[in-house]
Amino acid sequence: MSKKIVGKDGKEYSVKEKKPFYKKWWFWLIVAIVLIFIVPAMIGGSGNDSSDSSDVKDAKTTNTSKDTDDSNTAKNNSKTIELDNDEATVLKEISYNPKYNDESWAGTKVNIDRVKVAKIKPFKDKEEDNHVYKGIILVHFNVEASRDINFYPSQGTLVTSDGQQVDANMYSSDDFDGDIAKNAKKSGNVLYTLTTLNNPKDIKNIRLKWDANYDTDDVEDDSAYKTYDITVNLAN
Repeated sequence: MSKKIVGKDGKEYSVKEKKPFYKKWWFWLIVAIVLIFIVPAMIGGSGNDSSDSSDVKDAKTTNTSKDTDDSNTAKNNSKTIELDNDEATVLKEISYNPKYNDESWAGTKVNIDRVKVAKIKPFKDKEEDNHVYKGIILVHFNVEASRDINFYPSQGTLVTSDGQQVDANMYSSDDFDGDIAKNAKKSGNVLYTLTTLNNPKDIKNIRLKWDANYDTDDVEDDSAYKTYDITVNLAN
């Protein structure tokens, strides 16, 4: 396109008019290239940053805290539990908070604040004539001694409301009992294995028996030896 102008000499001249840059073909070619290649790359990069941030948050929320004084408790938060130097798979479990207290002997305070009953995938104990366990009961003790005592719940027995009598599993219980010094506080789990358990709800109560004693030179001290025999109700 051209337009006419009048020169200094009074004559008219035809001058070609320049197109604006946005009307030229090469400008729109550049715009097309930007839209096709650069913009999607920018959008994709932004999306990746968002995804990475989300992954970090997810990772943080999956961390679980551990009970520092009980080795088994932390494991119980997962779907497995340590049993005879192996891991048993937990299929179904119920936890109770009975808040049982006993101060009947030698100024010793005994508290049972947690009981877990769990059905496990059949577990064969190769060291005990291939006995097959189908359930476990985990009892958490808190003990406070007012004098030097010997205290052995991990060597005791358990009787369930459905008639099973089993010894405590010393190898899978926490190492917290035995010699307990005056004014010391100890806590830990004692684990019992069951050969039969269809549903954890079937266990309504547990009877626990274990021995304790203290050293004395008084031969007439009838309190030096104690056999605990307690029943803890679990049903609500």
